[in-house]
Amino acid sequence: MPVSYGQVEGVANPNQGGVDVPLVVSGSVTSTPSGTQNVAVTGQPIRITTVKDPTITGVYVFSADEIPGVVAANNYLSIANPVGSGKTIIFAGAFISSTTAGASTVTAPMRGFRATLISGGTLQAASMSARFITTMPTQAAEIRVGNPAATLDGALFNSPPPISATQGGTPVHAVPVPGGTGPFTLAEGEGIVMRQSAGDVDIRWNLSIVWAEA
Repeated sequence: MPVSYGQVEGVANPNQGGVDVPLVVSGSVTSTPSGTQNVAVTGQPIRITTVKDPTITGVYVFSADEIPGVVAANNYLSIANPVGSGKTIIFAGAFISSTTAGASTVTAPMRGFRATLISGGTLQAASMSARFITTMPTQAAEIRVGNPAATLDGALFNSPPPISATQGGTPVHAVPVPGGTGPFTLAEGEGIVMRQSAGDVDIRWNLSIVWAEA
């Protein structure tokens, strides 16, 4: 039975999209196919379909603006997966920018750290976070600002501060999880802290963090 034309549908990275396209298949089939067939496709476009991981129950973002800087080391924002949540938190990325209300020569970056034993500071109400879909359940994650205490582990990222003789700022620094590396997860009792080792009272930080829960 000669085969001359067909179509293929696939699933790939959710950052990609696609359209239906014809796929030319050469060769011949000597018997009627049944069951699951393995097909190798090379050099041809396919349709890309975005799907949501069925284990994910919610996706959220928390954003704080114009957080005043301080001179001493400070934990500006944290996310924690509380013990007993029954959830795994999947870090999806952060967005960081800053401005200065006056001159600043501080070079210490805003750094992200894995952390445990996060407590204190000011616990933010769940209503302060935005759900990607409004029908998603209330988040399990705990978000804190105001220098929460934490035991720091390895560092994840660095975002530069503004350096200016008068007033200045930095563009938004997007911190994604690199593709192909797998998810960056937080088990119960684990979290992430955004911290600056030395700061300036003239700096204003804009900090956002995105995560999923499964």
